[in-house]
Amino acid sequence: MADDGGAADDEVLDLVARLAGLLVAGGYEGTLLVEERLRSVAAAYGARAEVTVLAESAVVSVGGVTRVVTHTPEIPQLDRVSALKPWLALVTAGRLTVGQARCRLEAVASMPAPYPEWLRVAGVVLFSVGFGISIQPTWQEVWITALLGLLVGLLQAGVRRLGRPGWLVPLVASTVVGTVVLTASRQGWVHGGTVELMVPVLFVFIPGDAITMAMAELSAGRWTAGAARFAQSLAALGTLALGPVLAASALGIDQSRIFDQPVVPTLGPVAGWLGWVVFTVGVMLVFGMGVRDLPWALALVLGTYGVQLLTVRALDTLAGTFVAAALLGAAALLLGRLPAAPPPYVLYLAAFFVLTPGSHGLRGLETWLGGHPVQGMHDLAQMFALLAAIALGLLTAACVIGTAGRQGRPVRAARPGR
Repeated sequence: MADDGGAADDEVLDLVARLAGLLVAGGYEGTLLVEERLRSVAAAYGARAEVTVLAESAVVSVGGVTRVVTHTPEIPQLDRVSALKPWLALVTAGRLTVGQARCRLEAVASMPAPYPEWLRVAGVVLFSVGFGISIQPTWQEVWITALLGLLVGLLQAGVRRLGRPGWLVPLVASTVVGTVVLTASRQGWVHGGTVELMVPVLFVFIPGDAITMAMAELSAGRWTAGAARFAQSLAALGTLALGPVLAASALGIDQSRIFDQPVVPTLGPVAGWLGWVVFTVGVMLVFGMGVRDLPWALALVLGTYGVQLLTVRALDTLAGTFVAAALLGAAALLLGRLPAAPPPYVLYLAAFFVLTPGSHGLRGLETWLGGHPVQGMHDLAQMFALLAAIALGLLTAACVIGTAGRQGRPVRAARPGR
């Protein structure tokens, strides 16, 4: 039933349920924010929505009718996330009828990938090289991660073209990467630890943002969503860590060759800054960020990197990471309120990788499975400590700044014909 000046409940339910499906599919923003958005859209059309969102599903009720949507969470195509921001602003300001809103939402959902396949492959290469430099600034790291990034990018492209399940890619990719690196190490073609050569290339699969969001949801009392997301993230890390072990077994190599040992840097002091620039361009190509959003994302990446360098030096790793995460969250929330800026998720995704909690988890699992339990446990413990610091930093920013911008406040209900 429609209120005066409102829309029919079934139309509102259809719209809210469709939006819920899109938001759950890219649900690493967290369940609380998704629920806020869904309720605000229903309220814009004079309806009251009862909403419960979990990690992989949402239950939406409008006018006594309930709809359930499910989807496996994954990093969404970022230009679609950016397109949802002005859509949400128009809806909550009462400037679209429910029919117009549904049409525009379908247009956003069907947006094609902004870059051709070969550029996405190039993005994986840039992503791997940029992050590799941040771990180990050497020319060896550059050429190894470039080669392996190309292999992983081609593997991803092949799986997409063949329509095979996406979960196959991380295991196959980690096994291929492990085979190449361990063979090169056995032949003496590379020096230093093998883990540093594997992690940057596999980092594109690491659910670091999902792990941190899980910790944030657990801290906020969202036990079910947080626990489910955390379990899924640990399973993904375990799959990635298993690949090099399978490679070592197939090659007949002792698993002790899977070890973590840095080498002396051979690149200059600006290598870290340049690496994060290259990395951010890779994120843009891999995850479908719009070109206009790149300067904003790059500013957050370099700002986070600079803040982390200063705070870690002035305090310690945990305190510095907490401060950097809090400032990152605050900057993303504040800038995300500007009409010309992308939404907070697009702003902080690339910058979030700078804090690298997932890489510690993968390094810990790989070194543990490789027969180095002490070092492995140390890296895993460091991951959990960093997760807590990042999650609490982001929660602190959300509490102080608030998650709802002006576009999230319903002004008036949309009237038919407007």
